[in-house]
Amino acid sequence: MSSLKNVNTEYDTSFRSTKYIHPGELIDQVIDHLHDDPPSLRACCITCRAWVPSARFHIFHDIVLSAEHADALAVLLETSPHISPLVRSLTINGHLDKMHKGLDYYLEAIIPAIAPKLTRLKTLRVERVTLAKQHPKVLSALIHNFSTLQELHISLVLFNRFRDLAALIVAHPFLECLDLRAIFWNFKSVTAESHVFQEYPALHSRLRCIKWHSISLSVIDWLSTYYHVLPVHTVTQRSYISLHELPQMARLLQLIGSSLEHVTFSIDQESPEKIKMDVLSSNTGLRTLTFNRILLSLEYPRTYAWLPVLLSQVTSHYIEEISFGLNWHQVKPIETVDLKLVQDIITKPVFSGLKRVIFQWYGGVDPVEGSQAIRARMNQLDRMGLLVFRHEWCI
Repeated sequence: MSSLKNVNTEYDTSFRSTKYIHPGELIDQVIDHLHDDPPSLRACCITCRAWVPSARFHIFHDIVLSAEHADALAVLLETSPHISPLVRSLTINGHLDKMHKGLDYYLEAIIPAIAPKLTRLKTLRVERVTLAKQHPKVLSALIHNFSTLQELHISLVLFNRFRDLAALIVAHPFLECLDLRAIFWNFKSVTAESHVFQEYPALHSRLRCIKWHSISLSVIDWLSTYYHVLPVHTVTQRSYISLHELPQMARLLQLIGSSLEHVTFSIDQESPEKIKMDVLSSNTGLRTLTFNRILLSLEYPRTYAWLPVLLSQVTSHYIEEISFGLNWHQVKPIETVDLKLVQDIITKPVFSGLKRVIFQWYGGVDPVEGSQAIRARMNQLDRMGLLVFRHEWCI
């Protein structure tokens, strides 16, 4: 009996002295799988003290700042300074209910207070906000803080002047991704303000990705003239541009040169003329080429003479994928695109590394009927096994 008692005592003592049942690396991996589950992460914080750092890393990694929680966040960062370095992504959402102290208070009081504390921020998203004259402190806070910023996403924002938008971009020299959507400014003339940037030295940008949708192409023109070097690998143009606006994009692509790997075009299909300028020949490292928003309709007939011209300008021997995004409701309008000419171009030696030609569409055209219509016009690519069909829409 005594020996059994001794065994039990020894077992209990051994169990109590064991601090960690599992390696810390394994615990981190398990908690990493809960990165998008805040309730579970909060439960981890009160389960075990050793779990707290990993759980906090995910809880505070992405912060969405809205009027409802702005005060609470400001208090938390003030009273718990160890939390601030954990915030790597901040979204300022101006789509607010003014019952929560009002938009002016939210912007003017909270953002300038918390911005200096976020010393390790990597991603900033500014959405549905007016950064015009009534909010100078907010714009100043965004410009003079976040020295480690790598991604800047601006959507549905009104600036007072183009200079304010440009200052926000050049204030963060470590930017790698720039995403601009529906941006406006009160003072319309960009040319009249261009001289103010003579005070800034021309930069060798670190930008690797540029995306835009529904913005003035004067912004793109400014990027092309301001930066000496743009080592960009991805350019995505989501909204329509007409052929007379294409020179701005052409200048940008020429500045980027051989570093460009992925480019997406959305060109106005009402333009009947061919492209007369060099757009793609300088991009010798291109790997994927996408043409989005191609409208195929009997009610709104289009011509696509520009499409073979752009394809014939490709000089990169690294092209692996060409994609066509179609808005397609009836089979017959496919005749408006000279697919046989397109096939003749992309079977040339420069496209010898091509692995797939993707047609993706949404609309009333049956997937089987649509794929058959394309195969009939591109039988050589079909025999080579390069055609891929997706009945969906990708932007």
